[in-house]
Amino acid sequence: MKKFITLLLSIICFLNPAFAADENSQEQKMKWWNDAKFGMFVHWGPYALYGGEYHGYPQNRGGAEWIMNRCKIPVREYRAMASTFNPIHFNADSMVLLAKNAGARYIVFTTKHHDGFAMFKSDASRFNIVDYTPFKRDIVDEVAQACKRHGIKFGIYYSQSQDWNNPGGNAARKLMREGWANPDSVEIDNYTAQHDGAWDAIQHSRDFNDYFYSVALPQMKELLDRYGDDLGAIFFDTPQRITDKQAGDMMKLVSEYPQIIVNDRLKRPNFPGDYKTPEGRVPKAEDIEGIYWETCMNIGNSWGYKKKETKWKSSTEIIRNLVTIAARGGNYLLNIGPDGLGDVPEQAVECLNETGKWLRVNGEAIYGTLRSGLAPAWGEVVRKDNDRNSSLYLCVFDWPENGKLRLDGNFKVKEAVMLADGEKLKFNSDKNGVTVSLPSVMPHKTVTVIRLDLKNKLPKQTLISNSEKVFRILDTE
Repeated sequence: MKKFITLLLSIICFLNPAFAADENSQEQKMKWWNDAKFGMFVHWGPYALYGGEYHGYPQNRGGAEWIMNRCKIPVREYRAMASTFNPIHFNADSMVLLAKNAGARYIVFTTKHHDGFAMFKSDASRFNIVDYTPFKRDIVDEVAQACKRHGIKFGIYYSQSQDWNNPGGNAARKLMREGWANPDSVEIDNYTAQHDGAWDAIQHSRDFNDYFYSVALPQMKELLDRYGDDLGAIFFDTPQRITDKQAGDMMKLVSEYPQIIVNDRLKRPNFPGDYKTPEGRVPKAEDIEGIYWETCMNIGNSWGYKKKETKWKSSTEIIRNLVTIAARGGNYLLNIGPDGLGDVPEQAVECLNETGKWLRVNGEAIYGTLRSGLAPAWGEVVRKDNDRNSSLYLCVFDWPENGKLRLDGNFKVKEAVMLADGEKLKFNSDKNGVTVSLPSVMPHKTVTVIRLDLKNKLPKQTLISNSEKVFRILDTE
């Protein structure tokens, strides 16, 4: 099947040189992103003030950034809370350096989440960090400038369809039981069923078309006018009832900046974007074969800040996820959720710092790499193409008791090197595989990396953009 696809692409390129040019152009557009492999997601807004609790009741389900919807907080009440948002501990340079020291090569920052609160100065809606709060500073701009200072690519998240505060925005219908045990739950659920998910009359006091062309589209234009020339990526989310016409008008704005990479959540299936976005999981290798993809995932259990977070991932889990994702040719977008003052939880900081330590030693096995198509029982294999040859990075999770690491396949190996200290290892190879002799003790308990330098260059990989592969995308973990 692979040979057939390659042959078909070759024939198409021969008959239509413009197609080949387009494919090359797409490859160049995606190169920085495809090489980066690791990014930091930031979910932050006034929902952090609640921390996953409403009037003493813990939110029953989903990420804490959904608290307004799941707990059915009235619009005026939420706005009143948002008006007190004053994150005086926030420092853009500290946030960006946290990402950089963790080894992340880009940041995707939530400019507006589903609650409709803009973390930037906006003329399209007063419900923004500058006009509505005592903080009076444009957080998006400060992050964008800090990214530029520290050499980190800047990307934005923008909720193009859902908006629970600006009238007319869509609202995904969630049952009251997902928030708290409100005694009026039956009445509230009946109301949301009759009003497309809305629970407050203010929300449906105008229609979505009015909202889209007076808030969503103008806000995207504001962001593009300010940052479009330097912007790396846009992460849209939860299309809801956005139409093809509306999505097309959004893409007309974005297309004025052809370098911007766009995900697959603007409007499915007619706007597939540049890459797929499985959420909260590492997909099977066969599900993402031949396409660009990125897994977004939390360090904890919630995208937005949660006071009583208990399900923190360990640095070992994060690093092994990163390795597995790289081995399958994807990117890892790892999320943090600062609190109401702008502080990142200590557990997240510690995890990111440990990940950064590992990457400073083993980063060459991650950055600029390709999927290998190999799946050994002891770990993962990542591929990198050099000028004249290819290298395979054997990322060992489980150290073999007999000290022999076996990789099946007909590889012409030049040398085997322990990545951490440059020690050359003995190996034996035959037409069925290669066996590397290892030290008796695993040097790094998380993942130890051995580089196999091959004598030859492996066949070129071609990724197909705008694939029709579909992932089940969750709105929250």
